[in-house]
Amino acid sequence: MVSVLRVKLIAWTGGYVEDLRRLIVLAVKTSAGKLGLKEAEYYLKEYKEENVGKHVMESFKYPSVLEHVVFTFLIEGISRVTSHQLVRHRIASYTQESQRYSTVEKDYVVPVSVIKAGFEEEFRKIMEEAYRLYDKMIDAGVPYEDARYIVPQAVTTRLLMTVNLRELIHIACLRLSPHAQWELRELVRLMIEEAKTIIPELPYLLQKTCENTQL
Repeated sequence: MVSVLRVKLIAWTGGYVEDLRRLIVLAVKTSAGKLGLKEAEYYLKEYKEENVGKHVMESFKYPSVLEHVVFTFLIEGISRVTSHQLVRHRIASYTQESQRYSTVEKDYVVPVSVIKAGFEEEFRKIMEEAYRLYDKMIDAGVPYEDARYIVPQAVTTRLLMTVNLRELIHIACLRLSPHAQWELRELVRLMIEEAKTIIPELPYLLQKTCENTQL
C-alpha cells in the first residue's frame, strides 16, 4: 500500500491570546522597553490591527521575538528516509512512532523517479517480500525490535513535531530549496501551509528571511 503524506497543525502557543501574532508584538514591545508605558493586556487585546501586522512583517529583522510562537504538527505518511533527515533539525522536539513496541504498518513510499525508470513493479515486489518475512518472524516469536531489521527505509512513519516559529522559518529556508530532497520539501511546504493559517504574514517572513540567509 502506497502512503499519502499528511500534515496537521494540532496545537500552538497562545493560552487566552486569541491572535497569536500579538505575542510577537508583545515580545517586540518588551524588547523596546514599552511595557513601562502600557500593560501587556493592551498589546495582546487592544493594539491596532494594522500595527500588529506591521510588527509581524518587520520581525525578520530581530527574529528572537518569533521564538515565543510554538507549533505542534502531526505528521503522517512520510518515509523513514525523510524522518531521518527531519530530526537533524535539533531545535525542535519529536515523538516518533516506535517500531520496537508495535507492528510495522504495510505502507511505503515509492519515489516518482523509480516509477519513471520502470522499476515500480520490482520495487513493490521487494517491499512485499520484506513485509512477508517480517510477519513470518513476528509469528515465530521474534520480537518487534528485532524483526524490524528487515524493514526497508521506504516504510512510512508518523510523528509529532513541536517547533518554534523562528526555527520553522529556518527549516523552510533550507528545505524548500529546489536542491532539497523532494519528500522533505513537500513535507515542509505542507507545514508552512498549516502554520500560515495562524500567522498569515508567514510567506512574507519566509521571503525576507530566506533572502537574508542567502546573502
